[in-house]
Amino acid sequence: MRHLFIASFFFASASAFADSASDYAAQCASCHGPAGAGDGTPLPVTPANFQEAAFWSSRTDAQIKGAIKGGGASVGKSPMMPPLGAAWSDAQLDAMVAYLKTFKK
Repeated sequence: MRHLFIASFFFASASAFADSASDYAAQCASCHGPAGAGDGTPLPVTPANFQEAAFWSSRTDAQIKGAIKGGGASVGKSPMMPPLGAAWSDAQLDAMVAYLKTFKK
């Protein structure tokens, strides 16, 4: 039974990761760039660079999740970042935060 739980957790995590990669490509990459460097479409305000250690050291997972959920304006950042909380579940938001961490260098 324990092995079944571990296997189902692994596959659920792998599925959530794949979904996050797809969601990132569809919803985030145009501004944040395909590799999360903040180098997507030129904007009046530079999007967050998920590769920078300084970005990660100055924010908690909850703060990042809040920015994704409520949009940039909800956390005092650019209103150009739309809120995704109505479209994504808490589990999807958590998975996206975990996915964004993969860009960290």
